[in-house]
Amino acid sequence: MRPPLACDPYVDPAVGATLGVELVELDTLLARADFVSLHCPLNDATRGLLGARELGLMKADGYLINTARGGLVDEDALIASLTEGRIAGAALDCFADEPHTDPQLWQVLENVILAPHCIGWTDELFRDIGRAACRGIVDLAQRRRPHGMVNPEVLAKPSFQEKWRRLQIEGG
Repeated sequence: MRPPLACDPYVDPAVGATLGVELVELDTLLARADFVSLHCPLNDATRGLLGARELGLMKADGYLINTARGGLVDEDALIASLTEGRIAGAALDCFADEPHTDPQLWQVLENVILAPHCIGWTDELFRDIGRAACRGIVDLAQRRRPHGMVNPEVLAKPSFQEKWRRLQIEGG
């Protein structure tokens, strides 16, 4: 991520340069970035921002992160890209249809992380979020089911067990 890349048609490239950010066109960003993270509103100009063509520009070892809005990404095209190994993975907390209560399309994929698109801006959130994240990491490290996990069946999957074993061996 050196230099960080960004695509923002409303920011002057000179301003980006003063911040150490290289502003590029979307196609260039998709072709060069290891991680593509979306941070834009959903409107007529951004709906379907990433479809099959755009996802095809991404690196095979690239990851897509969408924590902005569902509808920015063509979900069928993303599933195809992930299934066929054209990109390495994705992390999503927003979907075209929300609330997303049936992850059937996604649950067969080993290279996707799904999270609920819900956040509240409270003092308690900021006080407790780090503690909750660390608790989940410690729980996994001690082979306990993380508190609040909604799909515990993933822990028994052979593919998860293999990844976890590898990480524990490599991590010392």
